Amino acid sequence: MSILHSSTLLLIAPVALLLTSFGASAQEADQQTNWPMSAAVQTEAGQHIPAGASGVAYIDAPRVATLLQLRGVTGSGTVILKSDDSHDCLTVPIRFVAGDFGGEGISTNETHPIRLILRSPRVAEALAAGDDVVSDMYRISAEPDDPEADIIIQTGLSESHGFVLNPGSSIVADIFGAATSRIACSEIRAQGS
Repeated sequence: MSILHSSTLLLIAPVALLLTSFGASAQEADQQTNWPMSAAVQTEAGQHIPAGASGVAYIDAPRVATLLQLRGVTGSGTVILKSDDSHDCLTVPIRFVAGDFGGEGISTNETHPIRLILRSPRVAEALAAGDDVVSDMYRISAEPDDPEADIIIQTGLSESHGFVLNPGSSIVADIFGAATSRIACSEIRAQGS
């Protein structure tokens, strides 16, 4: 795991500040994870939360911009969390911004989808409460079996990226809270169960 340098955070801080400039969410956190942590779950639409995880974050169509050595990634997506009810999951719209020093030249284009596995209940609770998740406050890893990781990068980013997950889909969400919803989920049973 590489530690997010304060200079990298400075790259994404202005965008994160813009995203959160109107204050924290007014919503209260849902109680999380009465599902057994060993259970993998799947939504009716086919999104999958692996065993041992509290949720997943999907950013399907992020855009990347480079300016000489600086690189920034932005997009919007959805977080799906195990809820307190073993028959549904909680969905939270999110805005996403990331940055690192991996740029080459000057360009902007769409990039590969990003998927993050949220292993820590602390991360899930923060997002359900409408609080920002800033990568330098958690242990981030690209190793799928890292037992200490709060967030596992599955696709679309490297450990050199610093990032912010901001619940909500607009500035209005910063004032009134992100619009969460519940979707049907079911436990994925192992073969032979």
